[in-house]
Amino acid sequence: MADVRKIRPSPGSVNYRMNRYVDVDVRLIYHRLVMPQLKALKLDPSAHLPQRANPGDLGYDLFALERSIIAQGETKALRTGLALEFPEGWGAIIKDRSSVAVKGVTVSAGVIDNGYRGEIKIALYNHSGDDFTVEREMKIAQLIPTPVTDWQVTVVEKLDDTERGEGGFGSSGAYKKKS
Repeated sequence: MADVRKIRPSPGSVNYRMNRYVDVDVRLIYHRLVMPQLKALKLDPSAHLPQRANPGDLGYDLFALERSIIAQGETKALRTGLALEFPEGWGAIIKDRSSVAVKGVTVSAGVIDNGYRGEIKIALYNHSGDDFTVEREMKIAQLIPTPVTDWQVTVVEKLDDTERGEGGFGSSGAYKKKS
């Protein structure tokens, strides 16, 4: 639903001089002025742009450019036909699509740094019991936008104590704790 409001136009416009207010959908202003833009260069005319399946989805689907067969136990880098330029302060993580992962094929690498300008390729590992066929235009992974964080790494003599401490790899238990 549109968030339409009456606003006064910018000075110098006809509507301003005539003291007329205009209806504006505030969401359109946000999307044009505030929302960061992901620039995509099609390296192949048949490449598909990253896209969300539903409004509000976290990930953008990425599509296979070519048909490929990934043998059992093999990792293969699949082409998307796209190079991307992220807005300043952003990068992305490539994650599995659940529909592919349940078949035993998962993403085995997936950080895209802000400054990378080469083709986005998806490294898929087939740990199923059979060869896996990727069809052209198949959704093969998700692009998750991620803010870039700049930290100053500092050497210290001791870390602060926490309740968890050094517990890792299953230290929180495999099941819900009984109340």
